[in-house]
Amino acid sequence: MSRRTRTIIIALMLAAVLVPLIPLVLWSFTDIWPFDQPLPSFSLRSWEATLRNSQVIEALINSLVLCVVVVSLSLAMSFFAAKNLGTRRFKGRRLIQFLLLVPSFIPQIALVFGMQRVFSQIGLYNNYAGVVVALLVFYVPYMTLLLSAVFEGYDMDYERQAKSLGVSSWNILWHVTLPAVRSGVIVSCIFNFIGVWAAYLVVSAVAHPTFRTMSLLAFPMISSASNGYAATACVIFLYILPILLILIFFSKLLVTDTDRPDTNQTGGML
Repeated sequence: MSRRTRTIIIALMLAAVLVPLIPLVLWSFTDIWPFDQPLPSFSLRSWEATLRNSQVIEALINSLVLCVVVVSLSLAMSFFAAKNLGTRRFKGRRLIQFLLLVPSFIPQIALVFGMQRVFSQIGLYNNYAGVVVALLVFYVPYMTLLLSAVFEGYDMDYERQAKSLGVSSWNILWHVTLPAVRSGVIVSCIFNFIGVWAAYLVVSAVAHPTFRTMSLLAFPMISSASNGYAATACVIFLYILPILLILIFFSKLLVTDTDRPDTNQTGGML
């Protein structure tokens, strides 16, 4: 692919992401936008009111903490399972991968109502721990499948060479395994972050009625705009902003194909 073609593709992708945000940004900086005016009058009152709103700040903090907790636990619970699924060939492997897809096949609302009944009996209903566990039910299998696909191209000879040289298991994990699959881990975490950030049905069904996240706050405002278009635009912008920042920040850490170790050569990482 030529540099010009790559530039055009990147420009089109950026336009597809940024152009729809222009009306949202304009609405967030105005109180009223008459239909006969091409541009609204500039005002910061909506942003001032939004940033002073304790519910918005609480929802933003809750969503960020929830994403960090769920993504971290999902990665810890799925990493080695995904490694075994991706690097080993054993009887029943495809069946396990199929079973990991079951939470995606079954309508989420059916699983959520089942969770409500079970969680109410074991003390996980209407509390924070229940929200985390409910989200893990959906996102641990999801991350396991994503990472297992990453490990499909991973060469275990690197670890065998390191072990033969007396390298400890921790150093093998930190200096051999993780650098080789870093891009896949980052992408999997990004997808899980976006999924947890946007989770609405699971959180609303299991969490305490007073618990707020950005999705619980933003979706009703989108459907009704009862607080006005400007206030709704500010909340939606805050809802989108962390996702954009995550994508921009972690995109710099993703290695290119030329940075990946050559799995056809031995000793490349040692």
